[in-house]
Amino acid sequence: MSEAKDFAIGTVKAVASTIPGISSIMKIWEEIEYGEYKRRLEEFMSSVDSKINMLTDMQLNSLKNNQLFATVLLISGQLAMKTNDEKRKLLANAVANSAKTNLSEDRVIILLNCIEKYTLQHLKMLRFLQNPKEYTNEDFLFGGSPAQIYEQYYPNSDKDLDRIIIRDLYQDGFSSVDSIHTNCTASGVLSKKTTPLGDDFIQFFNIEK
Repeated sequence: MSEAKDFAIGTVKAVASTIPGISSIMKIWEEIEYGEYKRRLEEFMSSVDSKINMLTDMQLNSLKNNQLFATVLLISGQLAMKTNDEKRKLLANAVANSAKTNLSEDRVIILLNCIEKYTLQHLKMLRFLQNPKEYTNEDFLFGGSPAQIYEQYYPNSDKDLDRIIIRDLYQDGFSSVDSIHTNCTASGVLSKKTTPLGDDFIQFFNIEK
């Protein structure tokens, strides 16, 4: 991973020295000549470049002195080399959001550590827990369990993994429940089940339904 680290450090320096000419960070591509490695790098940097260019002039001008931005770009650059396409998009979202977030660096690093270890199924589950009501048209007047909604919306989801995933989210402090199979009232079935930390995770990475 040393090359990925060197790349990320070089990218931070490029960003800091070329504001507002953000697109110049793409020059680092020319130094990487490996097939899949280069594809991942190009895809990640292209996403970062486009998202950063959506920031305001004030936000762009502050990047050169923004330590959190540099930290997130460094860590995300490394993670992008060893993860899948969907998670690379989320990492690019995190880089852009680090330029305008009010989250502490400690909190952000915790979120980055979790995006590395979580699967896409974790992310789907977390987003579902934030608002189960979005995933169904039923009112559940007689109660039920959140699992009924989730399994109807994701019929091919691995149920064995789902049980592990919900416990992971609970133990990491992102969910207020450790199971979606518990029977509850209608309001309980449809209610929000993410914690403030879970909400920060969803917002920082722009995790969509």
